[in-house]
Amino acid sequence: MKSDFAERIANNPDFKELVRRRTGYGWMMAAVMIVVYFAFILAIAYFPSVLAIKITAGSPISWGILLGFLLLLFAFILTGLYVHKANTQFDELTDKIKESAL
Repeated sequence: MKSDFAERIANNPDFKELVRRRTGYGWMMAAVMIVVYFAFILAIAYFPSVLAIKITAGSPISWGILLGFLLLLFAFILTGLYVHKANTQFDELTDKIKESAL
């Protein structure tokens, strides 16, 4: 059984908007990461000779290693974008919900 306070929050249109926006943004970010990750995996599966090419002559680093590193960097950037949006837009909406619920 929900408390009166929880019911007020659950029925708040701002709360419903927050849930809709946050869920949509989260799924969009997840889809982008999945596409990029699987593109990398498919490149490994179908183009291993291209990924094995060294970046420069005599370099121990191949294009595959560089792309793997860039994939990790991309994941950190996506995380940073999500945190930025959560700390700005989502937190503003959360504060608005808190104020209206009290």
